[in-house]
Amino acid sequence: MSIQNQHTEQHHLTPENTLLTIVLPMKLGIEPMERLLVASFKGDPEFEMIEPQVFDDTINGTGMRILRYRKGGKIDIYWQAGVHVDRTTFAVGSGISDFTETTIEPANLEITEDNIDLHVGFVDLQGRKNELHIHENIKGERGFPLLAPVGGSVKTPPKLMLVFMPKIDLVRRSGSFFVGRIGDRTLRLASFPILLNWCRVWFARYVSMPIIGYLNPPMNQPVKVELFAPGCSEVDGMNVTADKNGSVSYISAGQKPNHLRMDFLPSLPNLLDLSNGNTTIGSWSIRIAETQITGGSYKLLREGNRVSIEFNVTEKWKPSGLPLSMKIFTLLVRSFRTWPTTYKWRGVVELGPAPTMSGIWERKK
Repeated sequence: MSIQNQHTEQHHLTPENTLLTIVLPMKLGIEPMERLLVASFKGDPEFEMIEPQVFDDTINGTGMRILRYRKGGKIDIYWQAGVHVDRTTFAVGSGISDFTETTIEPANLEITEDNIDLHVGFVDLQGRKNELHIHENIKGERGFPLLAPVGGSVKTPPKLMLVFMPKIDLVRRSGSFFVGRIGDRTLRLASFPILLNWCRVWFARYVSMPIIGYLNPPMNQPVKVELFAPGCSEVDGMNVTADKNGSVSYISAGQKPNHLRMDFLPSLPNLLDLSNGNTTIGSWSIRIAETQITGGSYKLLREGNRVSIEFNVTEKWKPSGLPLSMKIFTLLVRSFRTWPTTYKWRGVVELGPAPTMSGIWERKK
């Protein structure tokens, strides 16, 4: 069995302006969200965090969804009528506990240049009234870019989730207002352990327009796209760009500047063009909003009509543009930078008139 590495020409030359059918074992996408706030608590016997999220799009619907993070890793999911929730692809925590549509009143989360105002209330499945109210007036330039370590706590991930927040911020302790309760129990906000720009802050972070990218959700078919080589075509909400040989040089989703792009080096071969018995290897990288996020290696092996595929994440996040205190924090809490490298995807594509695909993400030890 031979190996074709990233310095070797992999395919026959394809005449230019030839219409090709490409079979691609990758799907890239963006889950839209308007804004979110995550409040962490100190000393509560049941919950670690509450996260209200606001949507207004054709995928998730319009309204608010609230996540409650339980001690032990499970999460509760409550949402308003008009918000769509797919339990099978939810990639947060170590499992779902409460899961229901409910009335959320009030359901306010506003983030402006002048203030942050959150006020939400709902009754949980245990019959308790939940209320969270945070207000802060904002002065001066705020916010910094951060890759949220959301995927670091997922034991059996259905997809690789990359939540990039171009301008996240934390609530200052001085001059802010907070009320929180679950039933008769009062909630206390946790303090962030270090100063942010020489100010004491609560561990309550918020952001407008987070960019939530995902890679390879559960799929039973590979992506098939027709295009002229070299050229580009849109399929399943993403753009696929091929080189003159009919190999995929990159795929992207979303609109610039808030878009997601995955590059391949060398270009990822069309699975239909793979030589029988040969292993092809290369590398890939992902950028969000023109910011390098992570990357890794790929490996393809064709045996007859069966193609075995591996995408390994090997590059940790290397942040830039952080305040000094956040640089120190992400160095001390190494999981902020290293969690993507614990992911690997393995899959199989069966070629034929109607190709099928199976694969799973796994967490490396």
